[in-house]
Amino acid sequence: MKRIIFALFLAVLAGLFVWLLVKRPELSLSPEARQNVRTIIPSADNKPAKTGTIDEEKTAYDESRAQPMITIGPDETFLQGITLDINKDGTQDQICAIKMVSEPSIFLVPAMQNPVTGEYSRLEPIRTGVTQVRTFVFYSLDIIGDRSNALVYSGMDADNMQVLAVYPPAAGKDGKLTFTAVADLRADGSISIQEQNRSDAYNLGLTNGESYTILTYTSDPDSPQTLNQIEHVFRWDRTVRRYEQASESKIEGKKIESRLVRQLQGGDIDSFEDFLTGLWYMPSSEGQETTKDVFFDAASDEIIFHNGVTEEVFVKVAGTPRRYGAYLTTRNRSIPSIQRMIDIELTGIDEIRLKVLEDVKLKIGVASNWDGVYRKKGSVPLSRTDTEQISDTLTRILDSSAKDWTAPDGQVFRTSGRTYSLVRSPDVENGQLAVLTVQGKPVVQLRPDQGEGKSRFLSR
Repeated sequence: MKRIIFALFLAVLAGLFVWLLVKRPELSLSPEARQNVRTIIPSADNKPAKTGTIDEEKTAYDESRAQPMITIGPDETFLQGITLDINKDGTQDQICAIKMVSEPSIFLVPAMQNPVTGEYSRLEPIRTGVTQVRTFVFYSLDIIGDRSNALVYSGMDADNMQVLAVYPPAAGKDGKLTFTAVADLRADGSISIQEQNRSDAYNLGLTNGESYTILTYTSDPDSPQTLNQIEHVFRWDRTVRRYEQASESKIEGKKIESRLVRQLQGGDIDSFEDFLTGLWYMPSSEGQETTKDVFFDAASDEIIFHNGVTEEVFVKVAGTPRRYGAYLTTRNRSIPSIQRMIDIELTGIDEIRLKVLEDVKLKIGVASNWDGVYRKKGSVPLSRTDTEQISDTLTRILDSSAKDWTAPDGQVFRTSGRTYSLVRSPDVENGQLAVLTVQGKPVVQLRPDQGEGKSRFLSR
């Protein structure tokens, strides 16, 4: 008899638990906590917003701007959020980035989900050192190697300094979850996380893995007319449980001419983008099956990545000048939810170093295939005198006063400024035209407006 009563008691308890899970939205004590709010991304500057297709693309759906699962205060603006299981209880928690009206810095608010009721509760907000909204990126990464979902954020502060901090979660004495900084770094150069190869035992969940190293680069105050840098290496110290500086070394850079120094030290992002305009190639990729080329188009606010097989077009959303470089925030023209943060550093008169932070929500690592040193090709618009060195066909294409060019098969090609139209009855292809010199030879780039917009390159 006792066994029957005990079995009935367990059955009733299980049914009650299932009923609570099904009815938890209706039984919530604070149903307004999941109110829908409008996501607003403040502008990093005071310039009026441009009108056109680029602005329409920015308003497209972006997973990084998912709705917050906590109540947002009247003086707070929700920027973006990421979903992850912070405390490994089997439920999805959320980290929200918010901007307060009275504070210049961005705050991160952890929101923990109750596994029974499904309600989200706010933890103590984390004040970041980032003030420039468009440069802000945060994600979760097992940087220490102990399988904790450490919170990593980076961006630029009001002084155009690069900021990076690491906050692993930890249980306090009262059992509540807390976030304590184990790294909080600033540099006038770049800051990067260097990945380490981890063993198969780590990948199988048997042991912990090697901790990642953090590298910071600052300018050399003793050599203001050079590109000398000081590299600081920070490694995880298990004794004090934080990142400590392990080494410091000087990296000799090239001397740069005073005219370029004055131009770049002015803090004008437009001047540096004018310097970048053109085609850059990665020397280390030459001779390989896939080469790496990056084309900067300041006039169209576009950065084009081309690996010999595919072409990716990114539109500049915001740019921040820095000492001998710039930090650009970009979004993919075709898929606006994909973004890239591009850290550009001048290493010579015709040489730059790129560090590209990919959309970390779509990948595991933090390194990019586009990271490396690039050199500039002779990519400048051809002048009228240059046309004497090219073929008759290109001369007619460059000459705006020339008549339409008709091919033997009936195709008609005509130009108007930097645009072109190719008539192939009954279709007409319209697009953008660019004329460059690559290694002393003329090259015409045709990029159609329709379809996938893949470029074609013509040369004699």
